[in-house]
Amino acid sequence: MRCTPLAPIVALLLAACATPEPKTPGAEPPNLLRFVDPRIGVLGEGSTVIGPALPFGSVHPSPDTVDGGYDGYHPDRPIRGFSQTHVSGTGWGQYGNFLISPRVGLLATLPEQQDSPKADERAEAHQYRVRLTRDNIGVQFAPTHSAVIYRFTFPATDRAHIVLNSVHNIPGDIAKMMFPQHTKPIATQLTLSEDGRSLSGHGDYTGGFSGRYRLHFHAEFDRAPRAYGTWRGEQIQAGERSLISDGKGERQHMGAYASFATQAGDVVQMKIAVSFHSAARAKALLAKEIPGWDYNAVRDAGAASWRDTLAAFDVAGGTEAQRTIFYSAVYHAHLMPRQRTGEFTRFRADVPMWDDHYAVWDTWRTLYPVLALVRPDVVRDTVASFIERQRVDGTVPDTIVAGVNSFKEQGGNGVDMIIADAHAKQVPGIDWPAAYGVMKHNADQRRTGPNFDDPKKGPGPYRSTGWIPAGIMSTSMSLEYSYNDFVAAQVAASLGLGEDAKRYAERSRQWVNLWNPDAQDDGFKGFMMARKADGEWVDFDKKAYTGSWKPYLFESNVWTYSYFVPHQVQRLVDLMGGHEMFVKRLEYALEKNLIDLFNEPSFLVPQLFHYVGRPDLSAKWLKRITSERFTLTGYPGDDDSGAMSSYYIWAKLGLFPNAGQDVYYLNGPGFDRVTVRRPGHAPLQISRSGPGLYVADVKLDGKALQRSWLRHAELQAATTLEFSMSETPTRWAQQTPPPPSMP
Repeated sequence: MRCTPLAPIVALLLAACATPEPKTPGAEPPNLLRFVDPRIGVLGEGSTVIGPALPFGSVHPSPDTVDGGYDGYHPDRPIRGFSQTHVSGTGWGQYGNFLISPRVGLLATLPEQQDSPKADERAEAHQYRVRLTRDNIGVQFAPTHSAVIYRFTFPATDRAHIVLNSVHNIPGDIAKMMFPQHTKPIATQLTLSEDGRSLSGHGDYTGGFSGRYRLHFHAEFDRAPRAYGTWRGEQIQAGERSLISDGKGERQHMGAYASFATQAGDVVQMKIAVSFHSAARAKALLAKEIPGWDYNAVRDAGAASWRDTLAAFDVAGGTEAQRTIFYSAVYHAHLMPRQRTGEFTRFRADVPMWDDHYAVWDTWRTLYPVLALVRPDVVRDTVASFIERQRVDGTVPDTIVAGVNSFKEQGGNGVDMIIADAHAKQVPGIDWPAAYGVMKHNADQRRTGPNFDDPKKGPGPYRSTGWIPAGIMSTSMSLEYSYNDFVAAQVAASLGLGEDAKRYAERSRQWVNLWNPDAQDDGFKGFMMARKADGEWVDFDKKAYTGSWKPYLFESNVWTYSYFVPHQVQRLVDLMGGHEMFVKRLEYALEKNLIDLFNEPSFLVPQLFHYVGRPDLSAKWLKRITSERFTLTGYPGDDDSGAMSSYYIWAKLGLFPNAGQDVYYLNGPGFDRVTVRRPGHAPLQISRSGPGLYVADVKLDGKALQRSWLRHAELQAATTLEFSMSETPTRWAQQTPPPPSMP
């Protein structure tokens, strides 16, 4: 990271403030925190984080345990300590920095000697509490945007200690499945004040999706310790005020400690802020966000922030469990990416900077459409950060973690989809010519295929032939490029750039070059297949799940990707033999589990029934998907930075977006009533009457709606969307025009 002199503290503090939460004037947000359970996705599948965070906060403190996996925590393992940074729902680990461990005595400094069983654990959106039973120490903590305040309740002892480990991280210490590639030595440096009440420092870390990154901290205690020092491995340096390691040689754990004498029930408080910029910035952020030692004030402010955020959706009806799953999904959908304006020296401090896109390939389909509806300011600022990254870095890959770009993309150019979705929904405050500049760069310079080792490599064959020659992810990436080209054409046309619009639109039709009409499986003909540069087809198992960065698809199979043409579905229907055959084939694929319904490439597949006059089948499958695999313990796979949670939100709203376009499909809501509060628009009340999962009738602002889809402008102008439901399939919307599809 390129370093520059520290900017004025006032400017930095202003830049560090989180994007203001939306408020309804004169209304007190309802207390919905009781429905948020951060254990969902922790007790079961999801890779979510049990610790608390503020909406899009930079820090995310949480307990770390042995065998903790990518999120750092295993519910059945003893707690090693509490680190300040985590990523939520990702399929690969990251962070776990600055581990804090309270204990009685200091003889054991090795990580495995710090583990403690736990009791009385309680996880909430805004705070976490637990009792470490080994030494009978109570722990509470609550975060602000960039900082955390801790309360440690000790027994009677003159050997109460708080130990900071400055080299611990999840890839190297917790997620064993990431070994051995992330066991590199970690450089660190820290300094204690003369009285031991404060310490600052940094570490240089590797692992996870990002490359090497440096993270700084500043911490303070609410009283001077009776003793302090540093430690390195099993060696304790009592009274030492500094520790420096260049990270070379054999890796050791190291850090600092403070010792206190306590009576039974005495509380020692500690607060810590982290920054990717500098320790000085961390200190300034700590002084601003937690100026005193009022734990309750920090906790209550966090609770208020979450109550306000959750109040974007006011749900009535359903069971307690359904409301808990829903509001926990809303919570998880407001954790990532992270708002880190002013944190990275190469970007301007007054321009929004959103970090930890882990990755856009996951979030453009469902998460960002949710935000476009209830947090358009986040979408606006995300696009502004793309524009700034293009200006500074010269390119905007869809993954950035800890301010470090990763060019190992999972599919097409996902940032185009966020920009296009914002444009289709006319999110205000965006510099559209500059945003289009990002899309044009991608369209003209970056449709090159999986050139992970050389991101600046010149144009690949996709632009001329419509496909990437058979190889790593060649078929899936080509199909995603095709959709990228379609949305680029739409934005270009709106800006009056006719030549660009025509060129990209023509390219977006070239996906048909990967349709092999002779490929067969289970009696059905025609599939998206791999193709060599000379045009020769490559045949392979159409049901096989490919995994990550493998030939010829990414995390899916041929059956699934044969439906990935979000912009030209009617053309796909024709290629598959017309309406009746399309229905027969898609029903067969779903019944036989030939489509992985719980990963991003398939998110739109159940909605394709709307294009052939069978919205009843979309409703049936969406109900089955969300009722069977979304539970009080977890999700049907990694939450993927809120992507899976957002899928559930849309299902319960009774709408589903075709991200990158302005179309919503109507499936019927999962609650009796949901009021959606939209900044700049009157609240939208979505309601249902009658039993059953099939739509019998829809009224938009009291007027009957015969088609099974809406445009975004129609939805934004409306205040009521009423569904009448039926226990048996109906013929509603079966004879009306299908959703828009590129000719």
